[in-house]
Amino acid sequence: MKPLKLNWVEGRPTLSGGIKSNRLIAEAMGRRGHDVTISFLPPALPWPKPWRLKRFMHRLKRGIGDEHFPHHLRESTVKLNQMPSRRLDPSRVPDADVTFASWWQVWSQVHAWPDCKGLKVHYVRGLETYHGNEERVLEAYRLRGPCVVISSWLRGIVEDIGHARVAYVPNGVDWDQFDSAPRTKASRPTIGMLMGHGPAKDTPTGFEAIRILQREFPDLRVLGFGSRLIPPHMAPPDCIEFVQNPSQDKIPELYQQADCWVIPSKSEGFGMPGIEAMACHCPIVSTKCGGPADFVREGENGYLVEIGDAEAMADRIARVLRLNNDEWQRMSARSYEIAQEFDWDKSAEKLEAALYEWLCMKEQGSRS
Repeated sequence: MKPLKLNWVEGRPTLSGGIKSNRLIAEAMGRRGHDVTISFLPPALPWPKPWRLKRFMHRLKRGIGDEHFPHHLRESTVKLNQMPSRRLDPSRVPDADVTFASWWQVWSQVHAWPDCKGLKVHYVRGLETYHGNEERVLEAYRLRGPCVVISSWLRGIVEDIGHARVAYVPNGVDWDQFDSAPRTKASRPTIGMLMGHGPAKDTPTGFEAIRILQREFPDLRVLGFGSRLIPPHMAPPDCIEFVQNPSQDKIPELYQQADCWVIPSKSEGFGMPGIEAMACHCPIVSTKCGGPADFVREGENGYLVEIGDAEAMADRIARVLRLNNDEWQRMSARSYEIAQEFDWDKSAEKLEAALYEWLCMKEQGSRS
């Protein structure tokens, strides 16, 4: 099979898991010999009109240059193509065999790009209705074209919408970054959690579970990280040690200190912190929020609870914390074992097979 020319098209790059995951699968496809380009809009936020004084001053505080807006596309082993303006312009993107788009607003535009950009594929990384505009989001999801999904949950969603060409290509683990040796429980009960601001992350339910846990574990230590500081209205418990925008080499250190990693989300297309924590020998307690069901095996490496149920979440975390060291190490080892099923190069092989099949179907259709 001939190498393919592949485009990944992004909006404004951020530190989101979706941007990072697109870069990692693109790099894995590059390792398979394909010619890959990631195109994206400028990272800095646009400037509000000066008479919108409050917004203008908030934007001014963020800084003037792009260096004030960290993101996952600063560097890569594949070609990076930053567009000169805030418009997704197909003329600024290389001609290709396949062009991928993830975020629904990007897909809505890329879907209609000219034929020279190749087969257009919707790379579905989450159900994006939690940001509002539900009908517009679903309208974008209904656009015809092949779909790549990263979890069994998302596969069910796009198949229910009516898509027939669907490839399941799970996210992987960056083993160079997150691989770890077996370890013992922490000397002090310790849990960790990504603490996001968005409604889909449901950080307040995680905080409520922590307050419940403190009744049994008054010396509980809680490690947290996120892109922004926790606002006071979320009422974070006083036991939290929060790291804002940790460096990439700091994140594995956080996972490796935790006895249990917690995912309190309402919606996760996959749940990258969970699989990364597992690669660091960490058991998981997650809500039944979508993606984590593919890697949390009940009672083996962790537990799944209903969305929004802080009492059940606290109960399952407590089960992990109560384990003696030998029992905990068995659960920890099972987490690591399951994480090894998820690998970017294996995922790239699956993606490659789907692309060749779809391109063959496209070629046969053009001949008929």
